[in-house]
Amino acid sequence: MSTTSMSIEEEIRTAAGSVPDPEIRKTMAQLGMIDEVELREGGNAIIRYHLTSPLCPSPFAISIGKEIRRRVELVEGVTRATVEIRDHFIAKDIAAKVNEVEIAKDAPPWL
Repeated sequence: MSTTSMSIEEEIRTAAGSVPDPEIRKTMAQLGMIDEVELREGGNAIIRYHLTSPLCPSPFAISIGKEIRRRVELVEGVTRATVEIRDHFIAKDIAAKVNEVEIAKDAPPWL
């Protein structure tokens, strides 16, 4: 792995880790909840994380995951971020919501 991709991976980890847990009010990095960061060919980033409880309410889990994705996609060199939650009882459902493609930032409410 090149030095450039290592520095991008560090930026990805920093961006993902900066997301606060809405209940605990500490960042994902402070809580040690970013498990893995991987940068694949073409700028595709994979971020794997866990929460403090496998029963964390899905609105919180989805909100945290979407914010991780949003912040990581702002990192220069990242073309797409895929966020995976671990050890949650509905991990697949949460990942589907977090990683769905958005039509537009200001989509009409009826879509």
